[in-house]
Amino acid sequence: MTGAKGHLTVRALLIASAILLASAILTIGPAEAAGPNQSAGEQVDIDDKECTFLLDVDGDGGHETRIDTGPGTYAHQETSLEGSCEFSLNTDAAATLVLETELVGWHAVVEWAAEPDLPDDEILRVGDNTVPGLEGGMRVTVQIFGETPRSVKSRTLEDDYRHDVQVPRPFRLMEVIVTTPAGRYDRLEETTSSASLAYINAHERVSDVKSGGNDGTSESVLDLANELLEEGYPQITERLLDAGESTGQDSGFNGWMWVSFGMIVALAIGVAIGIFVVWRNWRRSATAPLVPQSPAARGNM
Repeated sequence: MTGAKGHLTVRALLIASAILLASAILTIGPAEAAGPNQSAGEQVDIDDKECTFLLDVDGDGGHETRIDTGPGTYAHQETSLEGSCEFSLNTDAAATLVLETELVGWHAVVEWAAEPDLPDDEILRVGDNTVPGLEGGMRVTVQIFGETPRSVKSRTLEDDYRHDVQVPRPFRLMEVIVTTPAGRYDRLEETTSSASLAYINAHERVSDVKSGGNDGTSESVLDLANELLEEGYPQITERLLDAGESTGQDSGFNGWMWVSFGMIVALAIGVAIGIFVVWRNWRRSATAPLVPQSPAARGNM
């Protein structure tokens, strides 16, 4: 009996162990059963980005004019540029940096470092625009130098005539792509538009008139000026605004002239009426018959 009970106890233990093992297998998710996901650790993030782009508008060798990369703003075309973007790189795998830009004649200096290590750097140019072996925890700085592209568009007219117009050109100041071997990537991109000085000046003037800086220009003239500017004719836009301002000033002058003239006429009429009233009263007193005095009055004399 004791042996039989022992066999039953062993069998019960085996059955209980099998049930527990089956329960454990069922509670393990598919991802855990297959082992760890090797690509999950290759995430890459560009954080804490700081970018600045400066232009040498006056050509003195210094870059003082900051580019506003917001909408409706423009950078001077064919102008020397110096820019910089700095960011923190977060990744668990070795990553490769790729630099793209539409600046003319550009070159760049990429510097990277993870404290307390000393920084490394590399010069990039067209055809040599990658930096491999970047790691997480690094602070990366990309300095770029070049010239803003020319903004031009060829317009076709009737009878096969063609001419260039001044239309802003959108372009990439800097595009940085950081990629891991598994194909994970993050991207940093800064863009703006280049335009001629004539276009920039005309655009600022139209914007000023729209905001109420000049009440002498009519709405129809302003709409036409804005349309001509968008089609690439800033000089004609300026001339049209000049004509609109002159017309508005002339209209204002004529209005005040007529008001002044009316006031002078009214004043003259008032003076004439006063003179007439005085003259009429004097004439009546001069032509009125003398009233004879009474005897009593003559006696008192």
